Amino acid sequence: MTRQELVDFARSKLGTPYVYGMKGAVMTQANFNYLQGQYGKKLVWDSDETKVGKVCVDCSGLISWATGVILGSAQLFDKAIKKELIGTIKQAPVGALVWMKGHVGIYTGVKNGVPYYIAADGSAYGVREVPLSKNNFTHWLLMDYINYVERDNEVVKREKIIVNGKECEADMIRKDGTTYIKTRDVAELLGLKVGNKGSVPVLASR
Repeated sequence: MTRQELVDFARSKLGTPYVYGMKGAVMTQANFNYLQGQYGKKLVWDSDETKVGKVCVDCSGLISWATGVILGSAQLFDKAIKKELIGTIKQAPVGALVWMKGHVGIYTGVKNGVPYYIAADGSAYGVREVPLSKNNFTHWLLMDYINYVERDNEVVKREKIIVNGKECEADMIRKDGTTYIKTRDVAELLGLKVGNKGSVPVLASR
């Protein structure tokens, strides 16, 4: 799975209810009873019973659902091929995991200078995409089963770019001595919306 496929999958699940121990399946009454008995009411709330009959997921379950690799948040940290402190998040590729003890999410990039993530963020929120400051992540991680290279010999790096006199950062692809930036990233940096007319990208004011 590529990093962009991971992000796209997670965005397609925005609004999915959170229940601790669920991995992207419909929660039955038996599931709820088992999970609350197994983990207790501090992790599986009484109010989670209202989610019976709905597809539900927890934080590591969102990543397992996307990748097919079933690992808890602690296992993800243990098996990461790269671990960096969260203070360097702007150097991370989009699609890196953001981690703290007991919780994990997916880094989705910088918007207007603010880093964002997607996670199944608890029973009160479900799957949401919000600024990184909404949580207390300590590290970002790279996994060996997520492809952070766009194509052969095309390495994605977080680089600085100056837009209207303001220094920003964006994911860039370097190939054969040339630097490329995606249309949607250009649009975001300029505060434009991106669409298409046939196969032609269209940038327009918001």
